[in-house]
Amino acid sequence: MTKNSLVNDHEIFDRFVRHESLRKLRVSFDFLLGHPLWWVSFKLNGNSKALKNFIESSYDIWRDPRAKQPRLYGKIYSTIRKRARETRPFLFNTSADLVHFCLPLVIGKRAIGYFGLIGIKKGLRQEVLNLLTSNIGLILDNCSKTGELDRLSATIRPRAIALSTVHTVHRIINSTLNLDELISRLAHLTAQVLRADVCKIYLVDQASRRQRRSRPMRLTCRASVGSLKPVAQPKVEGRVAKTAQIVLRKKLICIPLIDEDVIGVMTVSHKKDKKGFTYFDQEILTTLAEEAVIAIKNAQLYEEQKKVTLGTIQSLAVILGTRVPSATSPEVFLRIALKIAQGMGLSEEETQALHYATLLKDTARIGIPDEILRKPAKLTGEEYRLLREHPIKGARIVQSFESLKPVVPIILYSREKYDGTGYPKGLKGEKIPIGARILSVITAFEAIVMGRPYRDRSSLKEALAEIVKNSGTQFDPKVVEVFMRVVQKEDLYRILKNG
Repeated sequence: MTKNSLVNDHEIFDRFVRHESLRKLRVSFDFLLGHPLWWVSFKLNGNSKALKNFIESSYDIWRDPRAKQPRLYGKIYSTIRKRARETRPFLFNTSADLVHFCLPLVIGKRAIGYFGLIGIKKGLRQEVLNLLTSNIGLILDNCSKTGELDRLSATIRPRAIALSTVHTVHRIINSTLNLDELISRLAHLTAQVLRADVCKIYLVDQASRRQRRSRPMRLTCRASVGSLKPVAQPKVEGRVAKTAQIVLRKKLICIPLIDEDVIGVMTVSHKKDKKGFTYFDQEILTTLAEEAVIAIKNAQLYEEQKKVTLGTIQSLAVILGTRVPSATSPEVFLRIALKIAQGMGLSEEETQALHYATLLKDTARIGIPDEILRKPAKLTGEEYRLLREHPIKGARIVQSFESLKPVVPIILYSREKYDGTGYPKGLKGEKIPIGARILSVITAFEAIVMGRPYRDRSSLKEALAEIVKNSGTQFDPKVVEVFMRVVQKEDLYRILKNG
C-alpha cells in the first residue's frame, strides 16, 4: 500500500467517525438490535490493544459508558484477524450466549476499518442487519466521495488560482511600464495570491552579471512587502540566482526569474494561516514568476528605450540652446513643468510626453535664420510669419520619430491661447491638449524671466504678475493656479540663479 493510500484511508475514516448520520443510526436501530455496544475501528496493525483503544474512543461517538471498559476485545480481535480477507459482514460468537456483528469498511477492494456490535439480540432478523449494513455503506460512500472531491479541489484550486493570476499579471503588464511600479504591484499581488505576509523581489545587477565569472552576482531588492527588512546579500536568494533551482521550505518559497538567464528571484514567506507552503503553492508561484519575467523584461526594455530617447532629446536641446544667447539650462523649466503635471494629476504617459515636449519646444529654431532669432528690433511682417510657423515646423521634425508621436500635439498647439486667439489652429479652452496648455505657460514664463533679443529680462515678481494677468485669455486658469502653487513651494530665485 502506498503512503498516499494510507493517508486517504485515514481521511475517509476520520470523516466517517465524525459523520452525524453515524450517531443517528444508534437512535434508529439500537432497540431492534437489543442494545449492543457499538464500536468502530481503523484497520488493525497486529496489536489487540489498538482495537481496545478504538472501542474506548467509540464512546465519543455514541456516549455508551460500556465502551470505556470494553470486554472480550481480545477474542474479537482474534476473530477479525482470522477473517481479515473478508469484505462482507459476518456474525460470530465468543460464548454460547453472546453473538457479535462485524462489518468491514470497504473502499474499492480494501478494508480501511471495521464497524462492530458486541452482544446483539439472538434470533435477530437478517433484514435488520442488511438495512443497517446498507446505511453504513451509504455513510462510508459519502465520506469517500467527499474525500475525492476535496482532493480534486486541492488539485484544481492552485491551477485555477494560477490561471486567474496569469490574467491579473496581464492586467498589470498593460497598466504600467514603469519598472519600480510594476515590481511593487507584482510583489503585492504575489503576497495576496499566496496568502503570505512577506514577499520580496530581487533583480540581478547587470554590472555584476557581466563580472560573475570572477565575482558572485549581486542582487538588489526592488520590492518588499511585509515587515521583514531586505538583506543586502541574501543567502537563499543568492543560491537560487546562482543555481536557478527552486527552494521550497515550510516557511519559504524562493523562485528564480528566468529569461535566457536568471534575471532575479522572487521569495514568499510566512503564510498568514501559519501553515507550511506546499507543492501547490510552488506551482502557483512558478506560473506567476513566468508571467512576471515577461512583464519585467518589457519594462526593462521600455526603460532602455526611454534612456536612449531622452539622451537624444537632451543632446538636441543642448544644440538648440547654443543658438540663442539668452537660453538657460532646460532642466530649470523642465522641473517646473513636471511639478505642474504632478499637481494636475497627469498620467505617466502624459507626463513623459510633456517632459520630452519641454526639452524639444524650440526644435524648429533649426529652420529659422539666426538673424531673426537674434534680432533685437521689432520683426517685420514676413519675419513674424516665419516665426509663427515655428510650432508647425517643430511638430514635423518630432513627428519623424515614432516614439515621439505623443509629443507632436503638445508642440504643435503650444502657441494656442485659451480664448481661441492663438495659432496655428485657433483652438479654444480644453480643446487645446493639456500638455500644450502647460507648455504655453512654461514657454511664456521662460521668455519673460530670461528675456529675448527683442525684450529685456523681467523680475520674477513681474513675470508672475504677467502670467496671472493673462489667466483666462492666453493661459488656462487651472494651469496658472497649479503653476502659482508650484512657484510658492519652489525657491525659484535660487533655481533660476543656479540654472
